Amino acid sequence: MKVTGHITYGVGDFRVRMVMFADVFERAAGERLFPGTLNVEIPHELECHEDFRIRGTDIGEPEQDLLFERCLIEGRRGYRIRPYQLRGGGGGHGDHILEIASAFELRPLLLGHEHAVEIEFFRDR
Repeated sequence: MKVTGHITYGVGDFRVRMVMFADVFERAAGERLFPGTLNVEIPHELECHEDFRIRGTDIGEPEQDLLFERCLIEGRRGYRIRPYQLRGGGGGHGDHILEIASAFELRPLLLGHEHAVEIEFFRDR
């Protein structure tokens, strides 16, 4: 399944987490991730289909876990990361802003794609 969205700006919380707990993120993903996420706003909500998670207790955030879904962004391997509050299920920017991480720094790869970014998930819908 493919979705198209636009790059939007966040507040940098993931960069801090991914630097402070780089070993936790590497164990979960099986590779060292570039610190930070690229936020992509899509025109509709898209529920995260969890492939794996980081327990919030492992990164000093016991009130929420981080759900990961494998994806491709402009053909490169990546992960959607969705903060998931254990009480109520909310978290992050919601399901219409996808927070995408990768082992690669994504911003330079996306120069010229400011208007539309394609993300592909390994699911039907």
